[in-house]
Amino acid sequence: MSEVKKKSRVEIGELAIRSIVGGWKGANPAVACEAAFRLGQITDRLSEYDRTSNVLRVNFAANKVDEAHWQDARDAFANGRCSEVKLSDVWQRYAPTAANDNSRFDVTWFDDVNESVTKEEIVKGFLGVGEFSLFVAKPGTGKSVLLCDIGCHIAAGVDWHGRKVKQGLVVFFAAERKSLTERRVAAWRKKHGVFGIPFVVVGGKLDLTGGLVDAKALASTVRALEAKCGYQCVLIIVDTVTRTFGGGDQNASKDMQRYIQSVDELHRATGAHVAAVHHSGWEGDRGKGAIDLDGAIDVSFGVTASGKGESKSFVLECTGANDGDEGVITAFRLESVSLGVDPDGNETTAPVVVPTKVMPGSLTASTDDGLNLRGNTAKAFEALRTVLEKDGGEPGPVDLGYPDGVPTVTRDAWRNRFYADVLAKEPALDAETLRQRFHRASGRLIEASHVGAMGARVWLP
Repeated sequence: MSEVKKKSRVEIGELAIRSIVGGWKGANPAVACEAAFRLGQITDRLSEYDRTSNVLRVNFAANKVDEAHWQDARDAFANGRCSEVKLSDVWQRYAPTAANDNSRFDVTWFDDVNESVTKEEIVKGFLGVGEFSLFVAKPGTGKSVLLCDIGCHIAAGVDWHGRKVKQGLVVFFAAERKSLTERRVAAWRKKHGVFGIPFVVVGGKLDLTGGLVDAKALASTVRALEAKCGYQCVLIIVDTVTRTFGGGDQNASKDMQRYIQSVDELHRATGAHVAAVHHSGWEGDRGKGAIDLDGAIDVSFGVTASGKGESKSFVLECTGANDGDEGVITAFRLESVSLGVDPDGNETTAPVVVPTKVMPGSLTASTDDGLNLRGNTAKAFEALRTVLEKDGGEPGPVDLGYPDGVPTVTRDAWRNRFYADVLAKEPALDAETLRQRFHRASGRLIEASHVGAMGARVWLP
């Protein structure tokens, strides 16, 4: 019998023991003998004699059964062991097969949970193995170029912006302008002088809302690519959500759920991290469409731009994470790389990512104050300014550490103003999302010293 089968039998044996012991409660001798008989039935079939006989002895004592009945229990155990019962019947009793699929669920018992606290990642402190991430920003903020850069570094096994990577196959599904993506890859290759890495650009029609057919087809392609290059796929980039949404309505919850189910299928079939590029609306910093997508992702990122021309720079920020830290990840600019000149003398170029330093205050697009704020951070700043202008505020006690003569308002007043401003544009927004937005935005402003805070009061420095 194969090792896999032996392992499966042992696992089912332990499952059976737990079931039998779980139903054995109290000192009733009849209950003890029934449990002993069932333990005997799984002995030699699903579990070893030493294991089941020890379980019987321990639980007989734990349930405080009268020792006068110990021999009865031993006899019942022997009878169960000798009973003419098929292994398949015992197996089915403790591990029944689902009517339509016997591998639908992945079960881990409490004692079998891995004790390691280390999260496996493909980019240290940035992208986790087998997760679903969303890169959201307005058009023209370098999202696709950035994902191409991340993917090429992973495929090459080269640290990305000072972060270690797990090398593996990277599949970039370019639903938007495949030839443009190929030029960007060519530019990266020329810039870094790297060849022969397991990075693949895939194009074609991909509909992730029309059932699981296309997700399974892409997964099949990925497996074929793995066999060809000898690397396991660690990252699938989907560019973009909109172009792979088929005929579905992004604002309809049922269609977004179909999209999520297709991504789940990619995870199940490949084990790879799926990173999707998505456009935000012109108002706010969340992706377009039903909020179901926000709840399905493990981590979300935003890209913001400031400046113009050659001085234009970008900031990548984690805007939400299930089990990681939020905040600025890196800053970068785009450098143009020449790929050739056509017969008419026209040069063909493509951009590559060049890391830059994160400048203080580079949290987003500019405000009238010269601060570099964006999205909810900018809205929270404006909300505080509005409250101060409308209510005037009052200086806090100097002896308690408040700045002398500087008007302050309560955090509640600030929060209420922010809520009112946001709900005026997004009336259907739920309370928890609203709370999280304010919590994150206010935290960023205070951490960057754009807003002063002490106790229950806040102010503008």
